[in-house]
Amino acid sequence: MSNPSSSWIAQFKPGDRVEISPHDPGFRGSWFAGTVVRHEAKNTNRYVVEYDQLYEDESGEKLLQETLDWIQLRPPPPPPEKKKVQFKFGDEVEAFYSDGWWEGAITAEHSCGKFAVFLRGFEEQIVFEEKDLRLHVQWVKGKWEPRFEQVQREKEVS
Repeated sequence: MSNPSSSWIAQFKPGDRVEISPHDPGFRGSWFAGTVVRHEAKNTNRYVVEYDQLYEDESGEKLLQETLDWIQLRPPPPPPEKKKVQFKFGDEVEAFYSDGWWEGAITAEHSCGKFAVFLRGFEEQIVFEEKDLRLHVQWVKGKWEPRFEQVQREKEVS
């Protein structure tokens, strides 16, 4: 299982909880919760996954299953550390909206723990409560990496 562009390839097993990033243009920058159903076939890097909250049709009776490349999957991010995250203007975040986590940036701080976030996938600004936000991190070669700005802020606080 080698990939010319990477010496590291994610390995998932049936039943693993994952976040799924569809490649459809309307879903760029989004992550949806789901479960690995099975590895598509030996010597491939494709998995059949089932979404938690997306359905095959409008009736909402059967959860959507798709066959996707490993690069479209990641484990769920770790929960934030015990200390409460304090969001601020300019933070790269993911906001829970329309059944998934969407990448964006905080564009304004409002009172009562609310923040305006520009969601790139929707190309619009929406106000979210703090509970519906998480700092954006990236799954890179089998580990979670915070954005540079987050690392710098943590150094300043220390």
